[in-house]
Amino acid sequence: MDMDAAVSTLTALSIFSSTVEHAAYRSVHGYKVLGRKDGKWVRWERWLERQFVLSLSVPPCIEVAVPAASPRILLAGWRGRPVFREGQTVGTWRCIVAFDSVASIAPSSPPPPVLNPVVNPQLQCLPNLYIDLQKVFPFQKVEAKEQPVHSGEQKKGSDETDSSEYDSDGDPQSDKECCMMHAELAPQVQKKPRANRKLIESITLVDIARCFHLPIREASKTLKIGVSILKRKCRKYGIPRWPHRKIKSLESLINDLEYVLDDDAREEVQQGLQKIEEERQAAAIKALTKRKKMLESEMEIIQQKPALDLMTETKQFREDVFKRRYRAKTSILESLGSLESLE
Repeated sequence: MDMDAAVSTLTALSIFSSTVEHAAYRSVHGYKVLGRKDGKWVRWERWLERQFVLSLSVPPCIEVAVPAASPRILLAGWRGRPVFREGQTVGTWRCIVAFDSVASIAPSSPPPPVLNPVVNPQLQCLPNLYIDLQKVFPFQKVEAKEQPVHSGEQKKGSDETDSSEYDSDGDPQSDKECCMMHAELAPQVQKKPRANRKLIESITLVDIARCFHLPIREASKTLKIGVSILKRKCRKYGIPRWPHRKIKSLESLINDLEYVLDDDAREEVQQGLQKIEEERQAAAIKALTKRKKMLESEMEIIQQKPALDLMTETKQFREDVFKRRYRAKTSILESLGSLESLE
């Protein structure tokens, strides 16, 4: 085959984040290749799976070899054409970005900051991933759209300055009357001081991520900026919705793990079991530890990409916790009612 004559075109790109290992990501690339074979032009598809260690901090982003022994996203001997969607899980990997031009699948939102070359310039060290991300997401257009907004604000500020200078022209008596009138109305019309532009520009994604555990109004007070400015900064970094509720829900589930274990033990005692076997107790502790790691990992993923929905398994587990709480509350109320009737 004449490799020099082959031309590759990106048709699919899916990126997965690990639910177990922090900062571990995998990408699946699909290419349509046109080349010459035996003097004839032929078309075929080429699929590649890559693994990376991505971070927004000082350690650089690197590409690592996909372990041969670990479960692969592209299984050996697969047939047909693989199609992935956001939120889909393959083993311990969860899809956070899905693009497929053949299946008409487009990303539902901007990529997380760690996959955004504007926010994470270290991605340029990974040309295979960086080039394909540039094809899927038009990052340069996002930067170009932000400039007219600042120019419009500056123009608005200049217009207000010009109008105030124009209004100050006139006779001195009228100026004195206007000053007295403004002095009387000043206590009633007090405007909040605007945040300094340098302060707004100095706020980074790391500063915003530290306030994810707070409601958006408290977060804006902590950062000393307005709510609308904070929302604008979030949209700039690809965060369409403030993730406080999702993170609080995951924290609540993590704290309820001990409650679930106690509830299971109580039910077994009521059924007549006098002693819990050590093996079953160890298995329960192991399962809870695994569940806690998965919830903590999912909370980190939500912090990186707040627009992503909770996993189906997490939602089912949350419903189960709510049912257990309701049963416990009902049993307590019934016990109190029986005690009152005896009195």
